[in-house]
Amino acid sequence: VGPSGCGKSTTLRMIAGFDTPTSGQILLNGKDISNLSPYKRPINTVFQRYALFSHLNVYENVLVGSNLGKTKTDINEIIETVGLKKHCKKYMYQLSGGEQQRVAIARALVNHPVLLLADEPTGNLDPVTAREIMELLSEINKKGTTVLVVTHNRELVNEMGKRVIQIEDGQIQQDEARGFYDI
Repeated sequence: VGPSGCGKSTTLRMIAGFDTPTSGQILLNGKDISNLSPYKRPINTVFQRYALFSHLNVYENVLVGSNLGKTKTDINEIIETVGLKKHCKKYMYQLSGGEQQRVAIARALVNHPVLLLADEPTGNLDPVTAREIMELLSEINKKGTTVLVVTHNRELVNEMGKRVIQIEDGQIQQDEARGFYDI
C-alpha cells in the first residue's frame, strides 16, 4: 500500500520481470530470479484492466495462460475454482467486471505459480464485487500460493488482516504481519 507514484506497481513489475532493478537482487524462496526472463519465473500477474482477449471465451482465455507455461492442468477445474463454471463458453462482453477479473485470475493460476501478483485487482469493481475478489485471492493463498496485492482500498486491506507493507517514495516505511492501512 502507499500513495500513487510511491513505487508499488514498479516493485511488482520488477518482481514479475517486466522491469529491471538498477541494483540489488530479487529473491524468491532464497533463489535469485533477477536474471530469469518473465516466462521462466514461477510467477503470474493479474492486472487491473484484466488483459483478456475479447474474441475468446472464458475457457479459451484461460487456455491461453496454460499454453504459455510448462505445467499442464485441468482448465475446467481452474475455472470452477474461480466460480465461473456456468460461464465457460461466454465471451468477455457477456461478463461483468468481476467475472472478467475472475477469468484473469484463472488464467494466472492455470500454471500453478508460486507467487501471484495482483496490481489493483479491485480498482474497477464495486465494493461488493471487490470484497468477493479479495476473498477469492485469500482462498488461493490458503491453498499455498503466495499472493501479493497492490491496492488503495484501505477498507479491504484492514478487513483482510494480512501482512501489510507500506511504501513511500520507493522505500518501505512499514511491514507488519497483521497490519493496517493507516495512510
